[in-house]
Amino acid sequence: MKKAKDKIDVSETAVAEEVATATEGQVDVDTPVDETEELKVEIENLRQLNASLKEQMLRIQAEAENFRKRMQREKDEFARFASESFCRDLLPVKDNLERALLHAADDPQAIVAGVNLILEQFDSIYRAMGVECVECQGKVFDPEVHEAMSQVESDEHEPNTVVGELQKGYQLHGRLLRPAMVTVAKAKTQENKSKG
Repeated sequence: MKKAKDKIDVSETAVAEEVATATEGQVDVDTPVDETEELKVEIENLRQLNASLKEQMLRIQAEAENFRKRMQREKDEFARFASESFCRDLLPVKDNLERALLHAADDPQAIVAGVNLILEQFDSIYRAMGVECVECQGKVFDPEVHEAMSQVESDEHEPNTVVGELQKGYQLHGRLLRPAMVTVAKAKTQENKSKG
């Protein structure tokens, strides 16, 4: 049995030697030298990917900057010509005012009628644009839309009620363009009650 075991040992050694001879000149895949080469290749691939991504990023930044500039130009142009339609709508009003001045000396009643027509034109243009007059007379004073110019003592009106309108106020789609200048009622003082 010992001879058989020796034969096995010899044959295993012979096989190992044959494998070593057959693989001479080839680099073992698991050796550290191969790992270094693989890492170098991977690093080079990552560098190329990084360069490609940087180029894409620069291209995207340039496109975004061009887009921003184009939007700014369009915004500036829109702001410059936003009132074009409004100006066009006001031209007939200006024409009518000029006509009224031409005929002022001939017929004063025609002037009054002409001014009334012009006011109607203004009102229709404003309505079409969403401009509304702020309601005042008899309303409770609202500092959001009214500007109190004076106060008047009154027994006829509740305190803090608008009793007079000095200048109309206007809103555009609910946003205040100009507050109404108003006179507001206040309660009579004891001294003035005894006089009245």
